[in-house]
Amino acid sequence: MARASHNNSQGDSKPRAVSWAAIALAIVFLGASIWGTTGVAARKVQTPPGQTDPNGEEPENPDAVDLSNLGALDSIPVPLPENLSDFVSNRRTATALGKALFWDMQIGGDGKTACATCHFHAGVDSRIKNTVSPRGGIFRGANYQLTAADFPFHRLADPNRKKGSDNPVLFDTSEVVGSQGVIKKDFVDITPGSPYDIGITVPDATFQIDGTNARQVTGRNAPSVINAVYNDRNFWDGRANRFFNGVNPFGDMDPGAKIWVVGRMPQNNRNKTKALPANGQDLSFRQESILLDNASLASQAVGPPNNEVEMSWNDRMFPELGRKMLSLRPLELQQIHANDSVLGAYASSGGRGFATGYDYARLIRESFHDSFWSAEEITPDGFTQMEANFSLFWGLSIMLYESTLISDDSPFDRFVKGDTTAMSSEAIEGLKIFTNDGKCVNCHSGPEFTSATVSQLRGVLSSPDEPMVEFMAMQAGPNAFYDAGFYNIGVRPTQEDLGVGGGHPTLGPWSLSRRIQQGQSPDLNGRNISIGPNDRIAVDGAFKTPGLRNIELTGPYMHNGGMRTLEEVVLFYARGADFFHENIDDLDPDVNGINSVLGDPERVQALVEFLKALTDERVRYRQSPFDHPELVIPNGHSGVVAGVALDDDIVIDAVGAEGGSPLQSFEEMIP
Repeated sequence: MARASHNNSQGDSKPRAVSWAAIALAIVFLGASIWGTTGVAARKVQTPPGQTDPNGEEPENPDAVDLSNLGALDSIPVPLPENLSDFVSNRRTATALGKALFWDMQIGGDGKTACATCHFHAGVDSRIKNTVSPRGGIFRGANYQLTAADFPFHRLADPNRKKGSDNPVLFDTSEVVGSQGVIKKDFVDITPGSPYDIGITVPDATFQIDGTNARQVTGRNAPSVINAVYNDRNFWDGRANRFFNGVNPFGDMDPGAKIWVVGRMPQNNRNKTKALPANGQDLSFRQESILLDNASLASQAVGPPNNEVEMSWNDRMFPELGRKMLSLRPLELQQIHANDSVLGAYASSGGRGFATGYDYARLIRESFHDSFWSAEEITPDGFTQMEANFSLFWGLSIMLYESTLISDDSPFDRFVKGDTTAMSSEAIEGLKIFTNDGKCVNCHSGPEFTSATVSQLRGVLSSPDEPMVEFMAMQAGPNAFYDAGFYNIGVRPTQEDLGVGGGHPTLGPWSLSRRIQQGQSPDLNGRNISIGPNDRIAVDGAFKTPGLRNIELTGPYMHNGGMRTLEEVVLFYARGADFFHENIDDLDPDVNGINSVLGDPERVQALVEFLKALTDERVRYRQSPFDHPELVIPNGHSGVVAGVALDDDIVIDAVGAEGGSPLQSFEEMIP
């Protein structure tokens, strides 16, 4: 299921029912007359539409909760590449390699920035100092510390009413709450055995404190890595392709991406080779093109490590990162808990870093087939095969680690499995709003609570009449083609950030719809869709629908991080899009407000309580699989000394499988 169909331009639509065998509970009846004293939910046998019940009346049940478009997350298979075993020889070791790489601070050019630095708090970034990034307009400057008074970023006189002449905008900013990365420098070289890269400072006119470079901040809020394995594409704009090419995030968009191979090519990828000898096997040291489907997590993983804002000095390449990391002891700067669910077996007796004998080269050799690392030859650029293919090892191992970060034990999951006490009555009322007049389920559907998933676009929940590129009714004007799972909901003006409507300067647009219109042939799972040069496309300002699981802990919200609380989010939808008229050309038809919620605090709170029922307590308490090594994260700067901005560090202690102290919500952090 990609999305509910829309019957008219006003978005008055009902979600199309989807059934899957793993979910036995489709409709739950509520009310005293239904629950009875046994605590077991009654199942309603529904009369087919248009027919009457035995009493001759059309059946009605205003208290019914329709779960036909939702479900328990463990009913959905975890999507991974079918040909993964052609590359990975030991998934358990590869998962350990991925977790080590994800949390290792030595990855950063500064020897301090890991992937986890932006995804340490329920899979997201909860820092509040030096996290604001400009997108034109006002900028409160580097090292600014957010307060509750700063939110929301689009503020009305009365947030409980629609915007208008009698309810003016009091404050608006195009700024974004992003993630602080590294100070602006040009890459010179690595120093083998050192986590610190050699770089030349480049003056930064934006992120600076009295002329001294401060840490740069990304232009979007960090999405959660938890449950991200279910997404068909990743990043807010979908640029992390579903196909992993072993090199970069762009998948089949980049035919020039190649890895180094020696000996036999993986069986399922031999059709990608262009020059084979007569016997069909080229055993030489050579470059080959590969593609692994269901691997957008791997595509996403290879994006940030060498990004000049997020983790690296400008112009570092993956083989150079590989050379650096192969010279270092994994997690050498960080404590590893003895009971870490994945890394405990590798930890040194003192707890800091891996034990002697376990290095990244060994983990790679034990995780991947030797055709990807065993060559004695070096590349024309002077790298070993293991160094040259480091992006391949990086992407697939982190994909395997992140594929274990699945939060499938929330109160909602237990509720849909028949535990009628798992959710409060208030949360159940919120669920009814979510699936009915709120129309939330139209986009936040399926057990993943997002329509941008493999299962709904081309997997177990998909259907032939709901393709990956759909023809959708709009708020105004004729129908338009759009990428299923990506919507413009009017959080910010379209032109501030094009989202999936953007693209690569040489490889082309991110949007499948636009790629088709421009004559490309993206894989649509066997579907053929034609889009003429004059056909309407609605992808500008559209962003991937995020999953809602653990949303209580993943603030601030939206792609710009401009909302602090779940109440602010609910009121946004209740009012309708903040930039309704400005974005009308691309606006989703379901964001024209929820009249039954607007101005009703009890219904607002009911929706909030339901959203909180999507929290897996293992995430809150960082229990396995969400346990982790120690992490030192910069939270802005404490001052400037001798032309250097000093980091104001926060130390997050290592936790083992049993977990640790609970995570706070963003609202609790800045009340």
